[in-house]
Amino acid sequence: MSGTFEKKADGATRRLERAQKESREKRKVRVIAVSVVAVLALLFAGALFINSVYVRRTLPAMTIGGVNFTAVEFDYFYNNAYHEYREMAQAQMPDLVSMMPTGRPFTHQMNPLTGEPWSDTFTELAVANMSELVQYHNAARAAGFVLSAEQRIELEDQINMFVMESSMYGFPTFDSFLQALFGNNINEASFRKIVEFAFTATTYSDHMRETFTYTPGELAAYYAENRDTLDTFTYRYFHISAETTDRQDFDTEEEYDLAVEVALADALALAELIQAGIEDENDFIEAAFAYNESQFEEPDSTLASYPGSWLGSHYGPWMMESGRQYGDVFTMGMTTGAYVVFFIERDSNSYLMPEMRQILILRDQIDPYDFMEMEDDPEYQTALENAEIEARDRAEAVLDLFVAGGATEAALLEMLEDDHSDDPIEGGFYDQISKSVAQNKMVSEIEDWLFSPERRYGDYELIRTEDYGFHLVFFMGFGERFSDFLAESRMRNNDYNEWRDGLEPVEAVKRWAFVLTQQ
Repeated sequence: MSGTFEKKADGATRRLERAQKESREKRKVRVIAVSVVAVLALLFAGALFINSVYVRRTLPAMTIGGVNFTAVEFDYFYNNAYHEYREMAQAQMPDLVSMMPTGRPFTHQMNPLTGEPWSDTFTELAVANMSELVQYHNAARAAGFVLSAEQRIELEDQINMFVMESSMYGFPTFDSFLQALFGNNINEASFRKIVEFAFTATTYSDHMRETFTYTPGELAAYYAENRDTLDTFTYRYFHISAETTDRQDFDTEEEYDLAVEVALADALALAELIQAGIEDENDFIEAAFAYNESQFEEPDSTLASYPGSWLGSHYGPWMMESGRQYGDVFTMGMTTGAYVVFFIERDSNSYLMPEMRQILILRDQIDPYDFMEMEDDPEYQTALENAEIEARDRAEAVLDLFVAGGATEAALLEMLEDDHSDDPIEGGFYDQISKSVAQNKMVSEIEDWLFSPERRYGDYELIRTEDYGFHLVFFMGFGERFSDFLAESRMRNNDYNEWRDGLEPVEAVKRWAFVLTQQ
């Protein structure tokens, strides 16, 4: 019995030990499970924190020259680079617009001009813009520069323009408008911080440009030294194209090169033959028309007037030669054919620039494509006549009101305040008006009136222009001499560029939060 009892006791002991062991294993598993859950919870919370809007708006994603930029701030400059690039493409390379990225992200869409992802293009542009602003910002801070009260009003005006656009385009909130333009996580506070930073930097840059001063003697000396590039050259020209050749039409490279050489020689020979028959300006106009009637149908289609710096190397050096005079004719071969050039005059730009105010009455623009027979459609002609009559009636009513008010500048300003003008320029004021396409050139009808020798302050005229409508123009007098203006502009640009090139260089360093940017 005792042996049996001992066996039972041993069995019970082993069962108890096994139960205790299983209990310990279960507790161990529970502890591990609780620990894993805790770690996962921490990781999940960390992931939420890292990807939170708070992190994107506060932690540095990039440091440039000691200035930190958050992911939201970088996104602003990145998206701004995208918008500016698109505007540039629309103006200069319309074919490129269709090849620009249409959906995010841009990292897997390739820029055909660089062979790299579009994200690299916009990142590079954004960093370049940010770096330039940081240079100005650091220089402003070192100089103790702060915005004036007037400049702060201008800053608020810029921000308010965005607020008004937000309402105009029907966005429910200002933040939603900003996010549509500059990224999902921007808000008004972030936007204000960015705009104030950029505005302060550029305002200081503009301030530095205006600090340079020059004496009349310095301006005259600089102009005399650089007159070849500052003088205005007026001339007529047209291009004679060499006959095009296709490489595939020739068996060897030598035969192709010979054909191109012959075509260029023929173009130059024709140019020289035309030159020999030109005795006056009218001969030149007729020769251009005879060469290409459709391209040179209008007499002024061959006329040009540009500063020397725009002329380039084809015929610029010939025009700048001393002794050049009206009626000189020049031919020159080039890689696409030949030029025929008729010299008219070289202007030293020593005239005073007029200033004016105007009330503009725009003529309704009638599109011939809206009519069945276009320009030949009688209804189109009637619409043109009605637009002309309506604009003239409005203009004459404005003139009568102006005269009744005393025909003074004060009367004109009062009418401008009462929205009698279609001109978007504040106060209808135009200063620094020149005869050059490089600086505030007016349409010929107004230019001829402004530069008349007998013009005096207070003169006024209702002038009709073919392109716009009717202009009630009030002469304000003369400003500075155009040659001095050109010399000062060039000298100021040179001195400003030297100042900018001397700014402390900055380096852009990406931080860990850069992965949170929306490229």
